[in-house]
Amino acid sequence: MRPRRGGDGGDRGEAEDQERVLSHGDVVLLRCDLAIIRGPHFLNDRILAFYLAHLSSSLQTKTDDDLLLLPPSIPYLLSNLPDPASVVAVAEPLRLASHRLVLLPVNDNPDVSHAEGGSHWTLLVLDNTGHASGPRFVHHDSLPGANLPAARRLAAALRPLLPAASATHNRVPLIEGPTPRQTNCYDCGVFVLAVARAICHWWASPSREQEGESDWFEAVKREVDADSVKAMRTQLLQLIDSLVQGQKNNSKQEF
Repeated sequence: MRPRRGGDGGDRGEAEDQERVLSHGDVVLLRCDLAIIRGPHFLNDRILAFYLAHLSSSLQTKTDDDLLLLPPSIPYLLSNLPDPASVVAVAEPLRLASHRLVLLPVNDNPDVSHAEGGSHWTLLVLDNTGHASGPRFVHHDSLPGANLPAARRLAAALRPLLPAASATHNRVPLIEGPTPRQTNCYDCGVFVLAVARAICHWWASPSREQEGESDWFEAVKREVDADSVKAMRTQLLQLIDSLVQGQKNNSKQEF
């Protein structure tokens, strides 16, 4: 469930919640985001966007344009545009077909007028890594089947953008990838981040091709479980603190 902020403290408490604690790329984290991570509560869009941006920047020098990690707002927009021409206009700068892997967080929010709605996160991966059968979509859901309609809607919006779709009569399949099952109502977003991290580790591994792993499924099985998901909340807080301290140190050196 999404966290509800209490009313105690009035305007002062609300102002503290909205205090900026970190600017990272295009993402600004607020103090209330730290409380959500500690919660534990359902992760919001900003937290997912922050960590995916961090993964992207940490792998940039190793993967060049092979790997694209998108913030939640873009897949949600693509899923809810009114017509194919609008999808093309938004997606064209992303060059989806030119990336080997594209990671797309999926939210089940049915109401586009309700910002940060929905109650479940999953991860859809566009896999262009060169399988003999062509590209495919792989869906990772920690509550199997719960977010499949939303994932199918996003995949349907993106299929016409893939060159292989016309050659195979639009048959770019969507399959379910291995994902440990969550045991509560709030950790789905953490599972998305843990699976994304495992995929990035697999992709950046120098031994990936030597070991003959054609996809990241075994990496997800190795790296993602209840313990790693539980630990990830602490790791997120430590990462944010480290980045905050780094920005403070950089500011001091400028004076």
